[in-house]
Amino acid sequence: MQDRRLGTLGVLLGIFLAAVDGTIVSTAMPTVVGSLGGLEYYAWAFAAYMLFAAVSMPLYGRLADIYGRNRLFYVGVAAFVAGSVLAGVATSMVQLVAFRALQGIGAGAMFAIPYTILGAIHPPEKRGWAIGLGSSVWGIASVLGPVLGWAIVALLGWRWVFFLAVPVGVLAVALVHVALPETVGDADAGVDLLGASVLVGAVGTLLVGFQLLEGGHDLAPVLVGAGALGLPVFWLVERRAADPLFPLDLFRDRIFVASNAAAFLSAFALFAALTYVPLYVQTVQGSAGSAALAVFPLSIGWSGTSMVSGRILNRVGERTIALAGTALLVGSFTVAAGFWAVGTPTPLLLANVFLMGVGMGSLTPPLLTAIQNHLGAERMGLATSSQQFFRNIGGTMGVSVLGVAMNLVLRDRLATVPGIGSVGDLQRLLLGGAALPDGVPALMLAGLTVVFGVGAAVSLLALVASAFLPQFSAREVGGAGPVETDVRTD
Repeated sequence: MQDRRLGTLGVLLGIFLAAVDGTIVSTAMPTVVGSLGGLEYYAWAFAAYMLFAAVSMPLYGRLADIYGRNRLFYVGVAAFVAGSVLAGVATSMVQLVAFRALQGIGAGAMFAIPYTILGAIHPPEKRGWAIGLGSSVWGIASVLGPVLGWAIVALLGWRWVFFLAVPVGVLAVALVHVALPETVGDADAGVDLLGASVLVGAVGTLLVGFQLLEGGHDLAPVLVGAGALGLPVFWLVERRAADPLFPLDLFRDRIFVASNAAAFLSAFALFAALTYVPLYVQTVQGSAGSAALAVFPLSIGWSGTSMVSGRILNRVGERTIALAGTALLVGSFTVAAGFWAVGTPTPLLLANVFLMGVGMGSLTPPLLTAIQNHLGAERMGLATSSQQFFRNIGGTMGVSVLGVAMNLVLRDRLATVPGIGSVGDLQRLLLGGAALPDGVPALMLAGLTVVFGVGAAVSLLALVASAFLPQFSAREVGGAGPVETDVRTD
C-alpha cells in the first residue's frame, strides 16, 4: 500500500538536496578556496557538478523505466551523499573538483527521477499540482541556500556545507522506501550503452567547450566543434540500436519536441537572469551589498507561481499557462534590455525581476505534465529525464553564450574606461571589490543590455514552441491514473 503524501515528502526532500547545492556551495566557495588554495580550479568546482549531472540524466531516465524508479532514486541519493562526504573531507581543490563530479552523477538522478516518481504516483489530472510542488522547491532552495551556506560556514565551518547532505539524503530514502512500493519496469528491455557513451562524450565535450568559451580559452572552439560533431554520430548510433536511449521517432513527435524546446529556451533565458541580474546591480547600480539579494524576487516569484500553476493546470490547460509564462519572460526581458539604466529605481528593477520568476514558475508544471501524460507511464522516466536534460543543457549554454556576447561588447568599448586594458582587467577589478572607475557603469550597461536583449529573443522562441503544446493533456489520455494502485492519501 502506498502513502502518497509521505512518499511525495520524501521525493521533495530529494529534489531539495540537489536544488540547494548550487546556492549553498557557491556561498561557501570563497572560504573553501581560502582554506584549500587552488583558485584556478574555482569555476571547475561548479562546472564538474553540472557537467556530470547533465550527461547522466538520460541514462537515469532509461534505467528507471527498466529497473524501477525507486531503485534509481536510491542510487542517485547514495552517489550524491558519497560525493558530499568526500568533498567535505577533501584536502585540495583537485580532490574537491573530483568529488563534486561524483556529486553531479548523483544529482543527475535527483534532477530527473523525483519528477518521474511524482508523475507515476499521481494521476494525470493531479500531476501538474505535484510537479508544481517540486518546481517550487527550486525557488525555495535558491532563497534558503545562501542563508544556510553563510550560517553553516560561520557556525560550523565550510566542510559541514557538504555533510548536510547526509541526514537529508537518509531521510529522503527512508520516506520513499516506507511509503512507495517499487514499480515494475520492463526487465526484458536493454540499455544502449554505446549510445549513452557517445552522448556523454558529445555533450560533455560541448559543455566543457562552452565553459572555456566564456573565458576566451583557445581550445574552446575546438571542443565546441568536436561536441557538435558528436551529435550526428549519436543520431547514427541510435538508428541502429535495438533499445535506443532516445527513440528517434520522438523527434518527429510534436509534443515531445515542443515541450523540450520550450524547456531548453526558457532555461537559457532564466539562467541569464540568475547570473547577470546580480552583476547588473553590482556594476551598473553600484550596489555590491545588494547584488546577492537581487535574485530573491525571482526565486519567490518562481516558487510561488509554480504551486499556483500546478493547482490550476487541469482547469486552465497546459498551453494557456505556458503561453502566459513565456509572454511574461518576453516582456520582463524586453523591459530589462530597453529601459533599465544607471538610475533605474531599485523597486522597479526588483518588480521586473519578480515577473521573470513568475514567468518561469508558470512554465515547469505545464511543460513536464504535457510530456509525461503524452508518453504515458511506461515511458515516464524517458519523458522526465529528457525534459530535465534539455533544461539543464539550455541553462548551461545560456550562461556561457551570453557571457561571450557580453565580453565581445565590453572588449569593443574598453577604450572608454581609463586604466582598463582588457576584459580580464575588468573582471579582476569586479572580483576585488574595489571602487569602480567612472566609466564602468555605462560600459557594463552596454554589455548587459545585449544579454537581456538576447534573453528576450530566446524567450520569444520559447513562446512559439509553447503554442504547440496540447491544451489539456490529461483529457487526451482519458484521465487514466498512474500504474500503481491501492493508494492511500490520508
